Amino acid sequence: RMLGRCHAENDMDPEAIRCLEAAVDRDPYSPESLLALGVSYVNELDHERALENIKAWFTHNPKYAGLELPTDIYGGGREAARSESAFEDVKQLLLTALAFDATDAGDVHEALGVIYNVIKDYDAAAKSLQKALETRPDDYQLWNKLGATLANGNHSDQALPAYHRALQIKPKYARAWLNMAISHSNLQDHNEAARCYLQTLSLNPGAKHCWTYLRMALSCAEKWELLPLCFSQDLQAFP
Repeated sequence: RMLGRCHAENDMDPEAIRCLEAAVDRDPYSPESLLALGVSYVNELDHERALENIKAWFTHNPKYAGLELPTDIYGGGREAARSESAFEDVKQLLLTALAFDATDAGDVHEALGVIYNVIKDYDAAAKSLQKALETRPDDYQLWNKLGATLANGNHSDQALPAYHRALQIKPKYARAWLNMAISHSNLQDHNEAARCYLQTLSLNPGAKHCWTYLRMALSCAEKWELLPLCFSQDLQAFP
């Protein structure tokens, strides 16, 4: 599970998914692994598997063992996950969980934030993640999720402080550096975007897609002399 988390932090979700799937195989009732797996599947745009794992996280969570659930939450499989109402069903289950026990409910708010992101209700997602941060204010991954949510909702300017907070807590958090670079690009601050892409690559040299993003930022900043370094992927040669 820890290796999967490390891969996720480095913007390597396919590798994270393989590790987390192995963790779930060993312990199918691990709420931490199931929720992390759901988030990684959201990042990979595999909403069917994301939904399956978030449902499993909920139904296997001992905190809600006394909560009566509809019997069909346990069935349906992949066909149910294709239904547009499936995410609404899980959202309602999470809201029911909050009503059942709202104490120390940061994980429920986080799961709601993921669901709201999938259905593109970014304002509700941001509110849920802010609620989660009230219970876990030093969770750098939550700060990054909040930043990404704000950026997805066309609020890249508001996303930047959230990314900065994530990086204050964990300066070598590659995914937050990448997300911050994207927000700077959205705000037309291409020089700062390039700096953040370079930082991402220094932390995660395997993030080959970042070279394309860096090349675009340098082109927009008219730093033509640096473009050959992108094509040669020579990180050490950058000034």
